Amino acid sequence: MLYLILAILTSSAIVVTFKLFDRYKINNIQAITANYAIAAILGFVTATGVISIHAIIVATWFPFALIVGITLILVFNVFALSSQKAGVAITAVSSKMSVVIPVIIGIIFYHDVVNIWIISGIIISLLAFYLTFKKEENVKLNKKYILLPLLLFLGNGSNDSLLKHSQKFYIGDETELFLSTAFLFSFIIGVIVLFVDLRKNNRMLKIKNIAAGIILGLLNYASSYFFVKGLSHFQSSVFFPVFNVSIVCIAALVGYFIFREKLSKTNWLGILLALAAILIIALA
Repeated sequence: MLYLILAILTSSAIVVTFKLFDRYKINNIQAITANYAIAAILGFVTATGVISIHAIIVATWFPFALIVGITLILVFNVFALSSQKAGVAITAVSSKMSVVIPVIIGIIFYHDVVNIWIISGIIISLLAFYLTFKKEENVKLNKKYILLPLLLFLGNGSNDSLLKHSQKFYIGDETELFLSTAFLFSFIIGVIVLFVDLRKNNRMLKIKNIAAGIILGLLNYASSYFFVKGLSHFQSSVFFPVFNVSIVCIAALVGYFIFREKLSKTNWLGILLALAAILIIALA
């Protein structure tokens, strides 16, 4: 339970950090690239035993770390593009509703034990996602951008499922090495994206962006570490709904009380349903 709580808190802190990025005009690409470098370094530093490149490459989890590393940064970029083109609310809902993918995979392939209470909690959490992010005005989605939220839904769900599969069968006691390897691949791709952005937009690296990336990297590594550790103590049908709905609830409340974001009655209903979903699943 402790790992799940820590994963929720650190992941919520990441959401708050991104809100601060917007306030202080932090360049996302520069900060995110620096973040992956810090996360990778932190993982290698905290790993126990002698680190061998050959041992990492021949490790059974290496292909999964490679895929996770690539999808991490690709999914984030899809998230950013979808937010701009398809809308923030639709993007947020599709991102969080992707929880159904690892849950279904857990039930079918890992034989997760489910009952009427867990199923009810999952359904309520999906409704909570929708209501919490729902805006008062009618949002019209340009049909040519419909693919972006769909890609985000599939990408997020697949990545979570891959992390669960890796944790269940391959990672063992090498969580630090697995994560640092995945972050290293994310960093490599990030450097390429950063180089293109700098050349295309004639930008310069700024110290404040790198500093923001360092803070994000510390939180990102901690969040990922607690996330993987938490997965080993819960079945998918319990962990993913509670994890996601908790972050949504905390993010909405932080936005309201600290950033003075407006919440409609519908949004408050979503938060109440989120709390109800957590309670139902936890007591199931």
